[in-house]
Amino acid sequence: MSSVRRWYIFLVATISLQAVAWAVIALLRNLLGVWGAERATTAIAFQVAVIVIGMPIFVIHWLWAQRLADGDDEERGAPLRRFYLYGNMALLLVPWLGSAYDLCRGLLGMLLASSGDWYGGGYFDSGRSVGQGLLGELTALLVLGLLWFYQRQMATADAVVVPPDDSGALIRRLYLFGFSLGGLLMTSQAAIELLRWVLFQLGDTTTMLGDRALINPITGLLIGLPLWVLAWGLAQALFHNPASGERERTSALRTFYLHAVVFGSAFAAVSGATLLLNGLLRQGLGLDPQGDFRGPLSVVLITAVAWAYHSLTLRADTARIHEVARQAEVRQLAWYLVGSIGLAAALIGLGGIISTLIRTLAAANFGNDLREQLAWSIAALAAGLPVWALIWRRAQGAATAEGPAGDVERGALARRIYLYGFLFVATLTILSGLVYIVFQLLRTLLGDPLSGSLLANLAHAIAFSLIAAGVLAYHGSILRDEGRRRQAAVAERAAALRVAVLDLTDGSFGRAVVERLRRELPGLALHPIGLNPTAVTAMGTPGDPRSLSAQLAETDLIVGAWQIAVPQTAGAEVAQAVGASPARKLLLPSPAEGWAWIGVEPWSDEAVSDQIVHAVRQVLDGESIGPIRPMTPLAIVGTAIGVILLLIILMILATAFVV
Repeated sequence: MSSVRRWYIFLVATISLQAVAWAVIALLRNLLGVWGAERATTAIAFQVAVIVIGMPIFVIHWLWAQRLADGDDEERGAPLRRFYLYGNMALLLVPWLGSAYDLCRGLLGMLLASSGDWYGGGYFDSGRSVGQGLLGELTALLVLGLLWFYQRQMATADAVVVPPDDSGALIRRLYLFGFSLGGLLMTSQAAIELLRWVLFQLGDTTTMLGDRALINPITGLLIGLPLWVLAWGLAQALFHNPASGERERTSALRTFYLHAVVFGSAFAAVSGATLLLNGLLRQGLGLDPQGDFRGPLSVVLITAVAWAYHSLTLRADTARIHEVARQAEVRQLAWYLVGSIGLAAALIGLGGIISTLIRTLAAANFGNDLREQLAWSIAALAAGLPVWALIWRRAQGAATAEGPAGDVERGALARRIYLYGFLFVATLTILSGLVYIVFQLLRTLLGDPLSGSLLANLAHAIAFSLIAAGVLAYHGSILRDEGRRRQAAVAERAAALRVAVLDLTDGSFGRAVVERLRRELPGLALHPIGLNPTAVTAMGTPGDPRSLSAQLAETDLIVGAWQIAVPQTAGAEVAQAVGASPARKLLLPSPAEGWAWIGVEPWSDEAVSDQIVHAVRQVLDGESIGPIRPMTPLAIVGTAIGVILLLIILMILATAFVV
């Protein structure tokens, strides 16, 4: 009930606060003549009505929330309350930044533009005087700033009384990293435009950019850089603070943010480098460069700085903390995403080069179309290959390491998706290429006239089929090697893992489990134990003069129904032996009269065996034990959509060689 009450209070408070805030801003702007007097009367009446009705509603609900929080730490530290405070801070800060941007833009326009009009960027800025522009933006800055400051004071006071738990810390991180990313994007875009302006002032080009072109980049730097510095600085302070550092250091969101920036900047840098190299190569080959190199050069330089800084930050984080599983997954995802970008660009470039060479053999001369293709191909190869080589060297170094760390890297989901993804694309490329080659050869044999020479028509198909064959061979060899290493490691761990399978009933369950484990995990040190004469006979329990406690004391893993751990069902001796054993226990939720498992659906015998094998594999791999979950209807729909998309990709690849 308290959760529903919180939702009601904070939703009403948010809606009324935002309505009143913007009504006050609009009212002040009308009273000050920012929008002109011709529409002031109607607007003022509406704005006063919103304030008169909305203000009491907000005050009543906010005082209600404060009264509930005053005597209840749980209420004060509730995630929904923190979400309300940080959410409203964000809703107030975003338009505040917009008004600050328009104010700076207008002031710079007065200095750099000679029109005399207000040069803001707002919807109503066209035709406004300087005085109207200043008053309009200052009004919004004052109202939004005061409300934001009040919300921040409330959030700070709550954090002092009740330090944020995991949910509260996550909300705070989302707030900080969101504005940090916004500031970084704004700063990067402004720096790119400013550097482009500087570069265009150099050289002997006739293309000159006037001072008016400086308004947007300087404004972006004035707003974006302080925003990024403050938000990122607060995140860094929390990371290095001993009081909150442990929670921040194990945060997957921070790792995700850093890797996302690295991925985005790498993508932008590779794209810019490709355009830059293509322009230079076109000039070298005697073609029109199609644009000025200073445009992509500014993109490459700025995004390279962002890439380098965040990569160094990631390296410093790695040296400072012990990477937890979620952070490792984020790192692996970023590695293979960036590696995929580099490898895809390199392969496309290499395929284009081979295709150009093949087409050259059939061409009378090295024409402009061949030169253009060669320029693009060399540019893509030169831009993508270093990126892939850098990332792949790190990934391979981690995956080929000996010990548990190497096993974890080789079994990472992101790595396997990367390897099998390129394997899949390579297979489809070979399939499509060979189909097209055979198709063209049959056309020639049947006398169907071709447009151009046969070799020129087959150039793309031959080139990309050869590249795909190399990708298939390389990634296939890696997968085979890792498969052998994985099997050897699992067999070694299985031989060292002593598993006891206990059965309280007639032994059929225990016998089925033992047979399934022997079939699925050969080499596993299994010890079937029947707890009554019938089970002993059915399971083929070897004779052992030692007591059950002595046998289980030497076991690493115990598998059995949950009843073996309960004295009322298994007897005091069995339950005590199971409980005293240092082995890990895998207990099954089998049905029993008078006992019920909450939230667990009945399993069939086959499903039980699947769950046991899956759990034992997880133990061998050092993973947390989790169930096999059946596919949900949403997952089935997603799989169907994925299959359709793959068929579309296949058709695209099949028709790509025709163009």
